[in-house]
Amino acid sequence: MMALAYDPQPSFLETLRSGSQDNCVFVEYEFSTEMAGFKAVGDGRLEIQGTSYHMTGNGLEIYCDGTSTWVIDEDASEVVIEAADSRDSGFLANPLILLMNLEDSGLTYKESSDHIYINLEDGTELDVRIKAMSVAPIKKPEAFRPPTDFSDKWIVTDLR
Repeated sequence: MMALAYDPQPSFLETLRSGSQDNCVFVEYEFSTEMAGFKAVGDGRLEIQGTSYHMTGNGLEIYCDGTSTWVIDEDASEVVIEAADSRDSGFLANPLILLMNLEDSGLTYKESSDHIYINLEDGTELDVRIKAMSVAPIKKPEAFRPPTDFSDKWIVTDLR
């Protein structure tokens, strides 16, 4: 009789999904994709806790408290505010849409110990490399809201 291999380590997605319900999960990542001969690369960090998250990377900072999402471009002094359940923002502004519901997205993907390879609808592959992941105690809800009220120097587009 042949023994089946058993891998006691949960996958990144399993750890993210289970850990973020009762803890705050911190992820540091890099991504790359090639579209029409142009290679796009970036990196960032993401803190997820339940339906709330805080994401930074590539010149943007995104806060979501589970109700509202703030996409902040500090260099342009611009912020776009949307309802957290808005489907218009897509997975680039809301990583939870992609990572937490990857099986339901209709996209195919492969997962290794530190990479997720996602085949996008246009045929390109998005390679997400997980550089670090840790679990911390639950944070207060205000940790997932911007620390500023956005003065009159800001361009604020509120779509809620």
